[in-house]
Amino acid sequence: MQHFSADSLILRAVDRGDNDKLLTVLTADYGRFYAILKGAHSMRRREAAASEPFTWSNVEYYEKGGVKWIKSANAIETFPGFRYDMEKLFLAAYFCEVAAELSDERQPAGEILPLTLNALHMLHMGKGENRQIKGAFEVRAACIGGFTPELHVCRHCHGTVSGNGYLDVMNGAFVCAGCLQKKEALCPLPEVDELGGRTVLCPLSHGSATALRYVTEAEPKRLFSFRITDQREQEEFSRAAECYLLHHLERGFQSLENLKKLEAMTKKK
Repeated sequence: MQHFSADSLILRAVDRGDNDKLLTVLTADYGRFYAILKGAHSMRRREAAASEPFTWSNVEYYEKGGVKWIKSANAIETFPGFRYDMEKLFLAAYFCEVAAELSDERQPAGEILPLTLNALHMLHMGKGENRQIKGAFEVRAACIGGFTPELHVCRHCHGTVSGNGYLDVMNGAFVCAGCLQKKEALCPLPEVDELGGRTVLCPLSHGSATALRYVTEAEPKRLFSFRITDQREQEEFSRAAECYLLHHLERGFQSLENLKKLEAMTKKK
């Protein structure tokens, strides 16, 4: 029987039978794995609070028969504000879903763990506009996944990015407005090319392009230290970041769908 302890981010928790919980956790050294907490619904178990989703906990595990079990757990940071704000709750769940997608069992978590923890901290503390936190997380997560976009020069003319243009999502590059107009004048861009790849272009002004480039290059501790004050640029940044991550991961996320439903309901009121 193997015993080990690790600071762990609880990504997900689901009931297993009447009394137990199956947790998905992410650790720096051991990556993402599943662990079972017995008697999780008993009020006498102090580990119950430390095993809630989006909690950063110090956990002692033991492995028996190829299954990991939780022996004890102590919460380090619980982010209690998420439980009283549905938008933040769905965003936190989304960050954790993406972190699970970009991590593996028996492989060190690398940059995705500190990125997720920093995003949760920023969200919990209210340090920044939620859409900017979400967008910064999405772009940096895409970079961690190996899809860093080239945003210094136009993909076609190699001119410096200084004006309006587009994020060529599938090619991970910036295309200036002039080059796109010339290309469309010569041959309209097909929605799907001859290889079956889609053309996805997200409009960017100078400010939103600058914000995207900053996120790809910033030091981890400074990642969220930017502000977009213009409403249009903020919307461009948010749309481009989400589109870029989802297209390259080639999947959707239930928590993101829940967030969009919440936003739609809020707009109707």
